[in-house]
Formats: sequence, C-alpha cells, structure tokens
Amino acid sequence: MTTRTLEGRDRMCEIAHAVARVLIASYFLALAGNLVSDPTGMGQFLANAAMPDYMRWPNTGFEFLAALAILVGFQTRTASALLALYVFWSSFILNYRPADPVAMGVFWRDLAMIGGLLMLFSHGRGRYAIDNLFVKSKQDEKTAEAPRQHQPREIEEVILTAAQQRPAEN
Repeated sequence: MTTRTLEGRDRMCEIAHAVARVLIASYFLALAGNLVSDPTGMGQFLANAAMPDYMRWPNTGFEFLAALAILVGFQTRTASALLALYVFWSSFILNYRPADPVAMGVFWRDLAMIGGLLMLFSHGRGRYAIDNLFVKSKQDEKTAEAPRQHQPREIEEVILTAAQQRPAEN
C-alpha cells in the first residue's frame, strides 16, 4: 500500500470521526433544546416516572454542556464517558420496563447511543477538535523528545566518511 493511500484513508477516518462527533452532539443538543422549549412536557414525563421536577434543569444543563464539549472537541473523552453514564442510568431508571415495548425501544435506542459515546471515549478527540489548539498530544511530545533514528545507509555513509578521514596507519 502506498503512503498516499494511507494518508487518504487517515484523512477520511478523521473526517468520519468529526462527523460522528457532530451527529452525536447534535442529538443531545436537540434533546436539551426540546427540554428548554417545552418544559411542561418534560415535567409531565418526570412526574409519570416519579422523578422530582427540580431535576429537569440540572439534566438539561448537563446534556447541553456535555454535548457542546463533544461538538467542539473539548475534553471529548471525559464528556462522552460522563454522558454515557448519564444516559445509561437515566434510561434504565425511566425506560427499562420490559412489559412496555415502546419504552424498551427507547431503552435500546439509548443503548445504541451509549455505544457511540463509548466509541468517542475510546478514540478520543480526533484531529478536528478545539483541544488540539491548546493541548499538545502525547504523540507530538514523543516525536519532539525522541532522537532522530538513522537509517542503515546513513550509518554506512558516516562510517565510510570517518574511515576516509582517519590517517592511514603504518
């Protein structure tokens, strides 16, 4: 495989990673926006689930901030891990009712979203993230600190040059 093909594939993977981040974040941003625009609907849902109404605003704020962090690539691993835990427990508490097929459908949808969040957690922020403007990656630090590796041909040339410069022994 040529270097050009690998570079194209890497670029395509990085773009796909950024698109996945945007799609996942947009879902949670829309969800938070819906909670703000129709608070009575969410209040009724929480009342049916025996959850206190005052939990609506902290949930909305957390979803919005975590989704925004994922969208721009700020602390992506932390935000995606916390959001995955939040989605799991809220879905388990509110939607895990085996007798209700609609609630179970919502539960399984949430599990699929958790899978996407865990993929973000495992792969990190990606190339197109705001963290890259402020945080040097560990790979950059390793590259900067690592001594330059010489190729065998360069070593051979150095040895030949040194041998030619050394005075002849009698």
